[in-house]
Amino acid sequence: MIGKFCLSIWTVIIILPPPQPCQQLFMQKYFWLIVELCYTQVMQTTRAQVLSYLRKHPRATVVDIGISLDLTAANIRYHMGLLVDAGLVQVTGKRNPGGAGRPILLYNLTPHALGTNIAPLLSAMLALLVNKDADFQSIAEILSREINLSPENRILRFNQAVEYLNQMNYHASWEARLEGPQVILRHCPYLDLAETHHGLCQIDTKLISNLFDTRMELSKKRTFGKDPFSPCIFKPKT
Repeated sequence: MIGKFCLSIWTVIIILPPPQPCQQLFMQKYFWLIVELCYTQVMQTTRAQVLSYLRKHPRATVVDIGISLDLTAANIRYHMGLLVDAGLVQVTGKRNPGGAGRPILLYNLTPHALGTNIAPLLSAMLALLVNKDADFQSIAEILSREINLSPENRILRFNQAVEYLNQMNYHASWEARLEGPQVILRHCPYLDLAETHHGLCQIDTKLISNLFDTRMELSKKRTFGKDPFSPCIFKPKT
């Protein structure tokens, strides 16, 4: 759709006679916006074509992709760099160039780009838990063992706990309150499951209680679907 729009705009620019004052004002105001819109669309389309090619032709080289898409190797390298940075493409091997020169890199899609079946698997496993409260506590304890927290300096412990939670993509922070630490989670790494499996919120509560060495409760729950940035807030249980 955008591609057709861009083509129409360029056709108008090239074919029409010298612009009238109102047309000239329009071009002065929106010309670079149109250029940027068209350029972005072309770039995104090219990267989508690269991903599509790699899905069908694993361990491909820059030259292979360039020939298929009728683009230069330099152009493809630019897009590959962006896709690697985005975690969608990875280098999985090298090929001898057959003479002098650097080894030829072989590219594949990452597991993230290929997709997983983790969510349905975890959903089935959660449904099979029998003694849910005890099982949730056991899961939280296992997760808590992954980090060594300061047993004496509580401020240091809280900071270590937040760092650990952020390694697990919770986007966490904590604030001091009279009743104890208040923990804010601005992202749910189990978002696809948490809306239907509320037990995950219980696991988070028990995990945070262990990490902060404080019995916590979920005082505010994120609003699914309404505000994607709404946080979950945990405070000491009274």
